[in-house]
Amino acid sequence: MTDPLVASALLGASMTVSIGCAKLMSWLLDRHDYIASQRSREAQVIALAKAEIAATKRGDLLAAARFAEQQEGIHVP
Repeated sequence: MTDPLVASALLGASMTVSIGCAKLMSWLLDRHDYIASQRSREAQVIALAKAEIAATKRGDLLAAARFAEQQEGIHVP
């Protein structure tokens, strides 16, 4: 009588652990992708800022304004 009950409990526990591990791995992979895209956006903002500074130093204020507008369009949390 107790053998089937113990077997069911072990099966349920192992399924719970397996599902938990799968959810954890899914979350970790999503987090990795998010961090990679955030780094890409940050690099883009830095590149635009450097281009804006260079254009300002050259005296090309129209180009500096365009770079500033592009930079405003990028959202980095």
